[in-house]
Amino acid sequence: MTQGLLFALLSLLLYGVWGFSYKLLSLKGIQGEWAVSLVMLLGAVLSAMIALARAEPFPFDRIGGGWLALGLVAVSGAVGNIFLIKAMSAPGLSSGVSLAVSGAYPLVAALLSYLFLGEQLTGVQVIGIAAIVSGLGLLLLN
Repeated sequence: MTQGLLFALLSLLLYGVWGFSYKLLSLKGIQGEWAVSLVMLLGAVLSAMIALARAEPFPFDRIGGGWLALGLVAVSGAVGNIFLIKAMSAPGLSSGVSLAVSGAYPLVAALLSYLFLGEQLTGVQVIGIAAIVSGLGLLLLN
């Protein structure tokens, strides 16, 4: 098993726990903007503590032209998480389906990278995109 695959599988596990935990928060009545604010704040503190413990230097020299990208990440992540929590607590769609739909975000990232960054999609990646779209269609059939 490669190190990248190991990290991806650990990420999969932790994102599953993350989604389940958001559902637990919604069952306790902690939803929407406040839940995301608390989660992101605690996540930022934890991430900074890990970076400090590893003595990882802050990348001041690389951030110069990256403020727009940092802002885009922050806004899309925060608002996307707010919408996810609202989807998980809304009637008519199970939490698992809500997470699966939102978890298909690599599809959007791949298409945006193709359109705006000139990245190429291989035949296998196009088949993967078609599989994601088909899987989402099957999940949403009732």
